[in-house]
Amino acid sequence: MSGDAQVLLGIDWGSSNRRAYLLDAGGALLRQHEDDGGILQVQGGFEAALAALLRTLGVTRADVIMSGMIGSRNGWREAPYLDVDHPLPALGARLVEVPAPLPGVRCRIVPGYRYLDAQGIPDVMRGEETQVLGALALSARSGWFLLPGTHSKWVRVEEGRIREFFTYMTGELYALMSQHGTLSKVMDAGRSVPQAFAAGLHASRDAPFTHAAFCCRALVVTDMMPPAHSASYLSGLLIGAELHDILRRCGGSLHETVQVVGSPGLAARYLSALELAGIPAHSWQPDAVYLAALRALFDLDDSAREAT
Repeated sequence: MSGDAQVLLGIDWGSSNRRAYLLDAGGALLRQHEDDGGILQVQGGFEAALAALLRTLGVTRADVIMSGMIGSRNGWREAPYLDVDHPLPALGARLVEVPAPLPGVRCRIVPGYRYLDAQGIPDVMRGEETQVLGALALSARSGWFLLPGTHSKWVRVEEGRIREFFTYMTGELYALMSQHGTLSKVMDAGRSVPQAFAAGLHASRDAPFTHAAFCCRALVVTDMMPPAHSASYLSGLLIGAELHDILRRCGGSLHETVQVVGSPGLAARYLSALELAGIPAHSWQPDAVYLAALRALFDLDDSAREAT
């Protein structure tokens, strides 16, 4: 492609990784790129990192929209959190401009959201709002959206507005507990064991998490559970803890379809947990969701896209 052509570039720029989606003026995907150039690796050199990405993609002029931790306090430019009364479809009007980073390049950042619970305790998100916007653009309806990851998020949406959301440090805790501390000494994470995952999910319903987690070790050292089952059991405990909290907040049951947006491997665990709990779910492909969000943020309509 010509380096002088005007293109649209969306970047999901997180702490560890960066995913870029190059679109033509009508919103058709031209090229996709992924690397480990997250904000922690860039260490403040955001302009140089963007310039290198543009060279990799072979373009010099672009309209860029970025989402994720790039808009955090440790990112390129802090994008203030929006309160949840601001509708998702209007996110495109609240993008935060990054002043003239490179010649021929316009950069804007998607703001995150802040939610205060009934006790006045805040929760925040950066990046997930873009995924929810994309799922809505692809015909997802109101209800609960589940975005698994290092920090898993449950987001309840009604008529295009976020009503509440809750973050769980599930992925981070799994990494810490499986790699450090006493539980890691008995853990064998070689393969997934569905029956052990189901057992952990069941155990999470009746016992406080810290007690249930210690019992994971006790099950192994008393030879009541093979070490090869421990990782799946812990995964079931952690995912079960967040699932049962959501059920508690919903009065004990959840009958509407949960919209799951996540990488296939991680989403599969949550889909399994939801199935075991008797909760209907629908899985969305993350790249398709992000592309739909970009087309909404760039304000591209279907007719313009079909003409390309």
